[in-house]
Amino acid sequence: MSKHDVDVVAFAAHPDDAEIGCGGTLIKLAEAGRTVVIVDLSAGELATRGTVATRAAESEAATQILGLHDRENLGLPDGGLEPSPENVRAVVGAIRRWRPRTLFLPYGRDRHPDHMQASRLVYQAAFTAGLIRYDTGQDAHRPEQLIDYMGWFDFEPTFIVDITEQFERKMRAIYAYSTQFRADGSADPQTRLTSSDTDWALRSRMAYYGARIRVRYGEGFLVRGDLAVDDPLVLDFRSF
Repeated sequence: MSKHDVDVVAFAAHPDDAEIGCGGTLIKLAEAGRTVVIVDLSAGELATRGTVATRAAESEAATQILGLHDRENLGLPDGGLEPSPENVRAVVGAIRRWRPRTLFLPYGRDRHPDHMQASRLVYQAAFTAGLIRYDTGQDAHRPEQLIDYMGWFDFEPTFIVDITEQFERKMRAIYAYSTQFRADGSADPQTRLTSSDTDWALRSRMAYYGARIRVRYGEGFLVRGDLAVDDPLVLDFRSF
């Protein structure tokens, strides 16, 4: 077995969170030949709109649009993603199963409690997965890099990824979750997500971070740790 079986695992509290927070970057990595996996912690069973079955079908459609290597859902309880021993064990199992070099995880400050809990849970599991005496019947594995993606709240990013060419596919992946984002005449109540303001907010955020690096659309990320640089002259940034 190689040291790293996949390049990236993106953890998300619910199906559609990774699409929103880092979908463009996941597409770009997959296009570059990287092996990219999404692990959804819950099925989103407490969502106001749709059902577990429709959300699963939407997730499969989004997965195809993103071009992922694979995707799995751990089936943890929606609304109960605290770093309990049971939840930590489930996430450790996923990390040891996929053995990624890099983890993407939700930023720890968010409007949605599940997103904040997911951030804590994944961080604790990423550390625990490297403990050789923590027995899951798998080899220990600790990812080398943890990178936060944006949820409800912005942060000052460590780096911004140009997703201009991936933007339209990202939006298609988001809108594959039609029960969540389209005001389609369903009997389910309308929500903040089905408002046209949500589409405007998503596009505006990506346009803002793109403008900061002088491209059309971008996604911002926060590195957990210090960014080591061998040669400052190969970094792609502009001061003026």
